[in-house]
Amino acid sequence: MSKHARYGVTAEHTGADMFVTAHTPCEDPLSLAGERAAQLHALLTVTRDNATAGIASDPAPAIQDHLLSLAAGLAHETLVLSELAARHDTGDRHPSD
Repeated sequence: MSKHARYGVTAEHTGADMFVTAHTPCEDPLSLAGERAAQLHALLTVTRDNATAGIASDPAPAIQDHLLSLAAGLAHETLVLSELAARHDTGDRHPSD
């Protein structure tokens, strides 16, 4: 097992698995979900605007893959944080908690 932490991010390599955890101070899960949703919106808006202006209308496949991967990651984080906020508000707890 190998572990490294810096800038509020911890990377841990265990066997074939890699875990990356970011420490993010926030008020609650919903506020962080809102921040992630705003980041996703900004990413998609800039991508759309660049495509409309012809700046990035046909980016290389590797760049497209990275943009989509980043968008998917932000969308997944937003979903999980929103679900956590909903469970927190209702007092519901998942068995894995």
